[in-house]
Amino acid sequence: MRKVLIWVLLAISASSQAADRLKVGHDSWIGYAAAIVARDKGLFSKQGLTVETVTFSGPGDTLPPLIAGHLDVAFTTLHNVALMAGKGQDNLVAIYLLDTSNGADAIVSAKEITATAQLKGRKVAVTMDEVNHMLLLVALSAAGLKPDEVKLVDMSAEDGGAALLAGKVDAAVTWEPWVTRARANGGNVLFTSANTPNLILDAVVVTKDSLAKNGPALAKLLRGIDAGRDFLVKNPNEAKPVLVKWLKVKPGEVDAMLAGDRIYGLAENRVLFGTQERPGPAYGSMARIVEFVKLRGLATRPIDPRTLLVPALIGE
Repeated sequence: MRKVLIWVLLAISASSQAADRLKVGHDSWIGYAAAIVARDKGLFSKQGLTVETVTFSGPGDTLPPLIAGHLDVAFTTLHNVALMAGKGQDNLVAIYLLDTSNGADAIVSAKEITATAQLKGRKVAVTMDEVNHMLLLVALSAAGLKPDEVKLVDMSAEDGGAALLAGKVDAAVTWEPWVTRARANGGNVLFTSANTPNLILDAVVVTKDSLAKNGPALAKLLRGIDAGRDFLVKNPNEAKPVLVKWLKVKPGEVDAMLAGDRIYGLAENRVLFGTQERPGPAYGSMARIVEFVKLRGLATRPIDPRTLLVPALIGE
């Protein structure tokens, strides 16, 4: 890790023409709330930075344009970073942890199913090989079930939630607002991301080339996100309408989303990354994710989880 940090810092110090504009790709997820609030409340501008955001349908969709150089930054899961590394794309690094799902992702079931163990032989909607599949495997293991003891139906989280409400599946691994909607329709929440802390993490991801080229601007981006998180905490009545409009949901649904997600600032990132002498829990989380990718046979190349996290811009 020392060599990577030295390389990043030297590249940043050598950059005499620091970019003041960044193009950021993201999907619509509550965990990016701090960045969206920062954008709409002018907090990036206060850092001397112009941020252009581009919306994609899913977190994995941001990575091909990032790799191609059409984006400077992508918000995505650590899972997707590990997937790309396993395919030989070793140019991606996570420089900041935006959030962790803390209940916003969950296994929800029909009202007659009240425990995970009762999923044996049942149809469960899940997005195969994505983060909610990883969550399901953890839940099944905790309940003493093997993966082949349930009938998996490959669906997106949104489609899975809708299928559960329509009675087409017995359970679904989904996220808010579908978790709240399922509960409101008499369903049960069997297991959530709160049961396995820091398993589902979203990050600010860049290429090593972008990090070298845009280091000063990226540092401004992280400070702006931190300011957005601070604004969200201190001024929720002003921040929440921004999120309601952005996510196209009801105010109460935003409240449920925020309650089920833990949004990180710079101070939390310093704890999560730790130090060179004492690496923080982020490295353990990445190692678990890499093991899942390997277990599912999704990696064709070796993956060193330590090289996928570069906290050089979060300061001390």
